[in-house]
Amino acid sequence: MRKKQSKFLLVTIATVLGSSIFMTQPTALANSLNNLQNEYKQLEEKKNQLNSSIIQKKGDISQNQTTQEKIHAQIQTLDNKIIETNSEVDSLLGDIERTNKEIDELHESIKVLEKKIAERDELIKERLRAVQQSGGSVNYLDVLLGASSFTDFIDRFSAVNTLMDADRKIIEEQAIDINSLDEQKSLVEEKLSKQQQSHDKLLILKESLNSQKVAKDKLVDQLEKEQETFKQEKTELEDEHNHVYEISKNVEAKIVEEQARIIEVARQAEIARKKKEAEERERQEAAEQARQKEAEQARQKEAEQARQKAASKKTSKTTVSAPVVTAAPVVTPAPVASSGNWTRPASGRFSSTYGGRNIGSGNEFHYGSDIANSLGTPVVSAADGVVSYASPMGTYGNVIMVTHSIDGQIFTTVYAHLSGFNVSSGQSVSKGQVIGKMGSTGRSTGSHLHFEVHVGPWNGARSNAVNPVRYVSF
Repeated sequence: MRKKQSKFLLVTIATVLGSSIFMTQPTALANSLNNLQNEYKQLEEKKNQLNSSIIQKKGDISQNQTTQEKIHAQIQTLDNKIIETNSEVDSLLGDIERTNKEIDELHESIKVLEKKIAERDELIKERLRAVQQSGGSVNYLDVLLGASSFTDFIDRFSAVNTLMDADRKIIEEQAIDINSLDEQKSLVEEKLSKQQQSHDKLLILKESLNSQKVAKDKLVDQLEKEQETFKQEKTELEDEHNHVYEISKNVEAKIVEEQARIIEVARQAEIARKKKEAEERERQEAAEQARQKEAEQARQKEAEQARQKAASKKTSKTTVSAPVVTAAPVVTPAPVASSGNWTRPASGRFSSTYGGRNIGSGNEFHYGSDIANSLGTPVVSAADGVVSYASPMGTYGNVIMVTHSIDGQIFTTVYAHLSGFNVSSGQSVSKGQVIGKMGSTGRSTGSHLHFEVHVGPWNGARSNAVNPVRYVSF
């Protein structure tokens, strides 16, 4: 409200001042000039106050940027924790998968043992039925004593030993298999218990991961709120300053105009008297210019003759430049794709964040994050998607845009200032696939990757650009 009242007052002043311009009498002109000078003085005081506010706001902006840097450091710490937790989740999922396979193998082995034990049980039952049918029990001593001769005794003794060994072996094998079955069932129970513990730990890890992501989102929201406050306050202050400045310039122009009118009143009386004097001076000056022109032409002619004489004595020389040998740049390998839906788009130093900054042409808003590295460093797709643009574009230089669909949400990532392309429009790419090479094309001060994330399709106003650290760990 205060700002609107200030603007209304300034516009009213300008309107009143404008109406005073049409006074033509000398006294009225003098009064109008005095009024304009007073109003101009008031506007200058207003500008000085605004300049003081702007200087103070710059201090606030500097403090705001320090706050942003602290928040960004916290975000990077959370990113490291998220990467570590993702790795633990992947490792635990691998353990669970291996344990499930081991349990399946044990179940198969148990089925085989149970079948063998059941079959052997039937054999033992048959043996018992045969014993019962023979009188309730088999007396091996009677069998031996019933031999009709020594040879018959030897034969009967061998048969009895064979039968006893067979019975003993059946019982021993049955005991071994039953013991093995019990051990394998115990092992299954142990692995199932371990599997339950792994599942419980996995739930805790996932809950921790979700908490970390929520905390990160809150920090990013806080960061973007700080950035938005910085943008809004600075823009409002600059708008008011520019408004006052424009009115001040308008009043200043009117002051110059009023002064010119006052001077014109006095100058008209002098014109007639000086007219003849001016005409005489012009005639004399014209004659003097004609004499100077003739003398200059003569000097130029002599100088030209001297130059022609000197030129005839000169010989041309040809120089051959030695070829310049440029060492091949050392190229950093592509980063290893991380777990999750997103991965870092290039290796190198995280050189610039999302938000307000100054790169030499005044404060501006930076819609992405920068990674600095040597020329030709591989640039990879941050997620699975389809290349929607791969060509030069204005200040982006060589740029690639990839459209992604992640859990039903459309995203577009932008990779700018590239030195070369590895993909073309319409091509499907996977997370971590090399799509281009780092460069310094477009509006760039050195070899780096400018990386943006947009929720939805990219637009020229970049109205849906978000902070890349919300999704990608740098």
